[in-house]
Amino acid sequence: MSLQSEGHLPTVSQTGPLRPSFPVWGLFGRALLYVVGQVLIVPAPWTVTGFYRFLSEHVSLPDGRRLRFAAQPSDIWYILIGLAVLGWLHNVHHAGVSGAVMLATILLTVPVLRWFCASLRTEDGQLKLSFDGETLTWLGWNILLVISVLTIIGWAWVLKATMQWMCRNTSGTVRFTFNATGLSILGHAFLLALMCVFIIPIPWAMRWYANWFASQFSVVAPNAAG
Repeated sequence: MSLQSEGHLPTVSQTGPLRPSFPVWGLFGRALLYVVGQVLIVPAPWTVTGFYRFLSEHVSLPDGRRLRFAAQPSDIWYILIGLAVLGWLHNVHHAGVSGAVMLATILLTVPVLRWFCASLRTEDGQLKLSFDGETLTWLGWNILLVISVLTIIGWAWVLKATMQWMCRNTSGTVRFTFNATGLSILGHAFLLALMCVFIIPIPWAMRWYANWFASQFSVVAPNAAG
């Protein structure tokens, strides 16, 4: 039975961009905890889940319904631990090892995406989502993104296309589109890097960029995103 055919699920009451409201120090502190969890490996399931829960609770749908993240650290703890271990292995300076680590990291993010989407709810508990993207297609987009970094600016357009592909492959009681252009992604990333050079503005720069990026996702009616 499809999500749309379940009688108790509502239709979209309002379309438009997501409404993020990340606090400066909350976002900065959660990001630091996330990094600490990745470095120490063992706390990773708790710090990753806490970070996603924090992000979700500070984003609302266009109709005002605030998001909730219903997952628990125990859900996919082994995958989150594995990603943290792979983060350490990225420091191994050997072409063969680095390539294998990057490939494994990309592949392990697929179940994380499925877990994240399946665990998102709204305050009324009615939101249902699933990420249905093919693993090999995800791998292809990420490889293209890595290659496009060599062009200095081309990665922004690849990232835009990747986000649009993710939206097309996320289904449920609502559908999403990604509206940012390659040029706007490039410009915002440049300003973020510039502000981070001065160190002190980093928390405010992170909040500014996170609010902008989240607001580039818009809610559309089910199946309307194509």
